Amino acid sequence: MPLIYLNCPVGTFKPEAKKAMAEELTTAALKLEKLPDSDFVRSTVWIYINEYPSENVYHGGSSIGTNVISMEVNAFKGGLDDVAKQLLVEQFTFAISKNADIGKNKPIPAYIIIREIDENDWGIFGKIISLESVRNSPVNLRPI
Repeated sequence: MPLIYLNCPVGTFKPEAKKAMAEELTTAALKLEKLPDSDFVRSTVWIYINEYPSENVYHGGSSIGTNVISMEVNAFKGGLDDVAKQLLVEQFTFAISKNADIGKNKPIPAYIIIREIDENDWGIFGKIISLESVRNSPVNLRPI
């Protein structure tokens, strides 16, 4: 049930590409966290795409250069082992490269940070939730 923030220059993704990428990221996240692929659990994967003017990003002290894409993936601590983290980086980078308007045969300037959140630090609808409660949620729960 990751909470994902993707930052990118304006125009990096066309609207239909954003939708396709969000679907791919959601499906990959559920599999990698070993979560059920139910309507309810899918609805707990939130992806925020923040677009910014390229001149508002500085690297090396300059705003001129590669338009970098950054992604922060917040997930339950213990939900991803080391293998799953590597697969997440690979699969999310592939989804970015497939859907971004970057150009063929160019390196994908994607930085992905995985933040593991203690179960006591994750709340929704006014209650603390756990990884196990999401993994064992009833199949017929209504989506958020």
